[in-house]
Amino acid sequence: MSDQASEASQDLKPENTAAEKKESLEDLLATLGQQIRNSDWLQQNTPEKFEEENPEIAQVFKNIANDSKAKGDGGQG
Repeated sequence: MSDQASEASQDLKPENTAAEKKESLEDLLATLGQQIRNSDWLQQNTPEKFEEENPEIAQVFKNIANDSKAKGDGGQG
């Protein structure tokens, strides 16, 4: 392999230091947060829409929420 090819392949290798991974993770989280804030996905995908499109799954969620609520209120009333 030529020196240029060797240098190019080294440039493509990901860095594996902990600091760089942390920075990379922080960058990803910041990007995700920005995309969530700038997206209208939450306005378009409402709980009502989910319930309409997935009635059986929505009912399971409701049952679990009701069971959890009942257990939480059980010893406090």
